[in-house]
Amino acid sequence: MSHDMSEAGWSPQGPVIELSDQASLDLLASKSFGHLALSNEGRPDIFPVNYYCDKKTILFRTASGSKLHELTENMHVAFEVDVKTPDDVWSVVVRGLATVLDDASQVTAQALKTLPDWVPIESFVYILIEPESIRGRLFERRLPIGHS
Repeated sequence: MSHDMSEAGWSPQGPVIELSDQASLDLLASKSFGHLALSNEGRPDIFPVNYYCDKKTILFRTASGSKLHELTENMHVAFEVDVKTPDDVWSVVVRGLATVLDDASQVTAQALKTLPDWVPIESFVYILIEPESIRGRLFERRLPIGHS
């Protein structure tokens, strides 16, 4: 399918809609894979993580290693999820404070069911992100997303 780009008013993208905090959290709750951004000694780092969102907070698990070490140095994090659908693209960025949960019993059964056991690790460490700011945006598509 080809589009005449000289057509008046043609645009590959429609309007950008700013989403409410709750609409953004609702979108996060519908998915389970995102990216965690951390800073250690003034240097940025990004990690892919599986997560669970209860429409208020974000929970993920990790093991001892670089993520956990960086979180103990600076608990201020950013978390992002981007999703492309046939009709639109949405992006949610959460900035917040990450806290290591002292007790795994604080983790709900639903969260445990959602977080996969892909890597056999002796003991998981659960991290809870409490949002301080949320920015969600919906990018409406004016043209169908084609399959190349």
